[in-house]
Amino acid sequence: MACRSMSTGLILGGHGMRGIGWIVLWLAMIIVGVLAFALPLAAGFISALVIAWLLVIGGMFHVAAAFHAHRAKSRAVHVALGLLYVAAGLYLVYVPGLALVSMTLVLAVVFFTGGVLRLLAWYRHRPAQGARWLLIDGVVSIVLGLMIGLGWPASSAWALGTLLGAVLIVNGISGLMFTLALRRSAQRLM
Repeated sequence: MACRSMSTGLILGGHGMRGIGWIVLWLAMIIVGVLAFALPLAAGFISALVIAWLLVIGGMFHVAAAFHAHRAKSRAVHVALGLLYVAAGLYLVYVPGLALVSMTLVLAVVFFTGGVLRLLAWYRHRPAQGARWLLIDGVVSIVLGLMIGLGWPASSAWALGTLLGAVLIVNGISGLMFTLALRRSAQRLM
């Protein structure tokens, strides 16, 4: 029998998110996260290569879209964008170190800028209960951004892979715990 949980909006019962497949998925995510955390340089290169190939594939879609464009200018734009994406993607495939170094610099800028914005949000909402979490988030983001940015390009060897590993581990653990909680809730209802 299925019961709709008001707090989560998920269906308990049936197959939902409490099946063994989800448990296997979350465990696999944890294992991949541990590997990425243990081998950050390899994980960083793999991430850079995935993004490079996505550029190539996106470029192919732009070229394919050119054949469906009704106007010559639209076709030309799609072909030009497609060739640009394919060229950039292939370049990054053949020079993955450049992709990794570039992505690391972007990561440093995003963390630092995001941290500054969170500090501004904290300052605006500082009387509110729980605003200190914005302060903590902002400070941690700025510190990470500075650690990565000031250590750049050497930080490229660890930053992307380590952070990817940490995110995969945390997502895997939280997903696993949530799935197990759903299983327990469903068992109590039966």
